[in-house]
Amino acid sequence: MSAIKEDYILRMIEMMGEVIVAALKLKKIGQFLEADQTLGRGLVDILPEHADLVEMVDENTAISLLGNSDIVEAYVELLLEQAEVKMLLDQVDDGEALQARAIRLLMGGLQRQPKVSPKGQLIWGRIAGLELKSILDQSDYKQWEALNNAFMKGLNVAP
Repeated sequence: MSAIKEDYILRMIEMMGEVIVAALKLKKIGQFLEADQTLGRGLVDILPEHADLVEMVDENTAISLLGNSDIVEAYVELLLEQAEVKMLLDQVDDGEALQARAIRLLMGGLQRQPKVSPKGQLIWGRIAGLELKSILDQSDYKQWEALNNAFMKGLNVAP
């Protein structure tokens, strides 16, 4: 990977992290609506040319647009944080939809690049604490179970 591309990827991840940190600060002081708006604008601020497209296409296309598994993981974190904020705003359906999309993105990313990064393992653990049967459809849940079983056996690559 070229140094320019690596710098671009690192900058994208850093920018998503900054958005998440800003939202966490707002969430901590009870400004949930502002946190939601910060997270909602986050991808637009980071990827102005692709943000709307990334958010409206299916997960596999979104992964292609994001272009890198590390960027996908950062975006998954952003979605999970936004889902938590939606729940705090009593927008449960929107929150669960964001959680489901985040999970499908993470699983899709693993299918493309089966090695799980340490950050990906942390995200996986965060997702494992959710009520997945109520969030995912049956086929997505079965896929989750297969991947989760691999993790429980100590594997760090997707089956």
